[in-house]
Amino acid sequence: VGGENCYIFGQTSDQVIHRYAAGDYCAAQWYEGDPNIRRAIDFLTGPEMLAAGRAENLQRLHDELVNKDWFQTLPDFNAYVVRKGQALADYAYDPLGWRRKCLVNIAKAGMFSSDRTIAEYNKDIWHLG
Repeated sequence: VGGENCYIFGQTSDQVIHRYAAGDYCAAQWYEGDPNIRRAIDFLTGPEMLAAGRAENLQRLHDELVNKDWFQTLPDFNAYVVRKGQALADYAYDPLGWRRKCLVNIAKAGMFSSDRTIAEYNKDIWHLG
């Protein structure tokens, strides 16, 4: 779709694969070392979320992110926040341009398939067989 029509952020697939191979990713270090990440994850078990969701499920999600984070979401968090801000600003500044980006993405999404994507993740990253 071209870089002008999407908002890319975070690690590349090669970086993720390297972290898996090196075994050097520790989610708890990201949680402890970055106040923005810690604040976002702790929000999951804060009063606002507990009022809307089940405490057991929210605590499980919190613990999975801090102790496992199999999908390495924490290294991408701050880059996501920046890109989200950019997307919101682009939408507010140029609604017609935003619609154009949406149409380009829809028109060029022909080969997207969740089944294909999961199969590629398995082959290239997870190696589950």
